[in-house]
Amino acid sequence: MNTYEDLQQLRVKSYFAPSFQAAMEQARVEMGQDALLLNSREALPEARHLGAVEVVFGSAAGTGTSPAGNPADSHHAGAGLEQNLRDIRSLLTCLVNSHSPFAQHRCGAIEQTLIESGVDRALALDIEQAVREKLANRGVVEINSGRPASERSVNELLEEAAREVACRFSVEPALSRVTALVGPPGCGKTTTLVKLALREGLMAGRAVRLISADNQKIGSAEELRRYAVLLGVPFDAAESAAALAQAVETAPENELVLIDTPGMSAALQEKTGADLANLFTRCQEFDVHLVLTASMRAGEMARTADRFAAFGPSKVLFTRIDETDTLAPVFCEVVRQNRPLSFLTNGQVIPDDLAPGSKDRIARNLVEKLPEVLQLVA
Repeated sequence: MNTYEDLQQLRVKSYFAPSFQAAMEQARVEMGQDALLLNSREALPEARHLGAVEVVFGSAAGTGTSPAGNPADSHHAGAGLEQNLRDIRSLLTCLVNSHSPFAQHRCGAIEQTLIESGVDRALALDIEQAVREKLANRGVVEINSGRPASERSVNELLEEAAREVACRFSVEPALSRVTALVGPPGCGKTTTLVKLALREGLMAGRAVRLISADNQKIGSAEELRRYAVLLGVPFDAAESAAALAQAVETAPENELVLIDTPGMSAALQEKTGADLANLFTRCQEFDVHLVLTASMRAGEMARTADRFAAFGPSKVLFTRIDETDTLAPVFCEVVRQNRPLSFLTNGQVIPDDLAPGSKDRIARNLVEKLPEVLQLVA
């Protein structure tokens, strides 16, 4: 289905009324319940004589309450619109902003805040529009309309924006009985593994066993062995995927088994990673966490994550969040992967610099500058 061709079949119209609710009811009577809310705002001064508020709706040709058109064609158009909702929403917004006689092309305050924090532009726009629609449905007047906003209005928009960011991803700060960390070289897997052994294992009253499957770097297994001695927990070094499977199978059922893996570059992964990836994806008992560095560039992070998809990670864990001012890369990547966020680390202190994944922490970080942006656009 071609999105541009779909746009040619869409109808866009502004409705003015004394209230958002009245304007939306008027729009849906004329265009149907499946019409798409594109924009909502207080009416600009030059259009104020038409009504206090403006809502802009779009609908596929043939939908709505009009008798014109074949019902089967209307159903098909509605299904196509739903399938391409995000692309059409983005393009229609541009169309409205460039053609409506009462619209001004202006980046919304939420969208601008998220983009400045590092969120992908398309995702930021989608969040902005979702918040607008929710506020409009509740009859709440938007506040980035060129007028000074009350503290209550700012707080309401801030809370709604944070809720919308938070609902875009999931968190699951938990370890299965057999948990393995995978990731690129230098991402902090070994230190993170020891933090998990202490915080999620020993301090929670669980027996712990450490296993090193890293036979690529000289001394890597010895480093984890020393930590095992300090923690007073059993340690195994597995020289192959088969040896790792055997070590896991013979471990007592009451032990939390934590597995450290080699920091695999692309070349090393292609050369030696297939057996390990096959073991992790074949055996359901392995809970694989992909470890990524929060300060990585977005493109590099996405390429790295895609490369480790062969290991079947069920969750994503981010290290070194103290090395970046924004958690936008973390947010964008967990949304892109559609995998739960498990834990965050923010330093080398064991086990203090480890925290469970938090929706609130990420959402607040991304929208905290919204009040400043609102002041600038007011």
